[in-house]
Amino acid sequence: MKPLRITIKLSSPLIEPANLFHLDGLLAALRVKADEHADQEGFNPRDCQDDLPVERYVSPSGQWVFKASAFTLQRESEPRSWMMTGGLNTTTAAEHRHSGVLNLRSSKPNPAGGHFKGSVFYKPIIWGVLQAWCVGDKAGVEKLLSTCRQVGGKRGTGFGQVESIDVDEVAPADCRWYERALPSDFDGASSDELVGAISALRSPYWDRTLHQSVLIPFHLVGW
Repeated sequence: MKPLRITIKLSSPLIEPANLFHLDGLLAALRVKADEHADQEGFNPRDCQDDLPVERYVSPSGQWVFKASAFTLQRESEPRSWMMTGGLNTTTAAEHRHSGVLNLRSSKPNPAGGHFKGSVFYKPIIWGVLQAWCVGDKAGVEKLLSTCRQVGGKRGTGFGQVESIDVDEVAPADCRWYERALPSDFDGASSDELVGAISALRSPYWDRTLHQSVLIPFHLVGW
């Protein structure tokens, strides 16, 4: 296992993440994606998501996290608001229902609500370079990241397209893998003040049933 720096350059703006975007979360998603195409009966993504080529840190209480930081964003522009619209056309919905793509509970659409309600909302977008650190197997990390084509939200509308990903070995002192959600009894060295927060320690980070009291570096608060 080697100390590594991962740099992701984008060819399109990124939907600015509202929460910490962990490198191991991205690697876990890519690992699951690789396995879900295999011919496996009763495939459960949680059976393979922790099978990553990354070293683990174990706290005094026995809690563990991957030695993989959250991404930091090197901003190349100020955030700007991007207007987006929502709402499903009834004719399109009828075609999708006839083909079996869409299953509606009622045969009569309600244009005032649900899928058919028109909406306008705004998302913050930004140009930048993503960077993270980990302690892991370089070849294994590169293999997983080689399948990454987009990152962030609203990928279906073209945001977060990856231009290139570099995985470079760095000096141990420069590998800031601990810039992430950490167990509340974390006893490792850190150059930043740690503050309390609520988060998961491992994937899937979106699963609120996994959220607990954690520590994160102060400069990551609100990123």
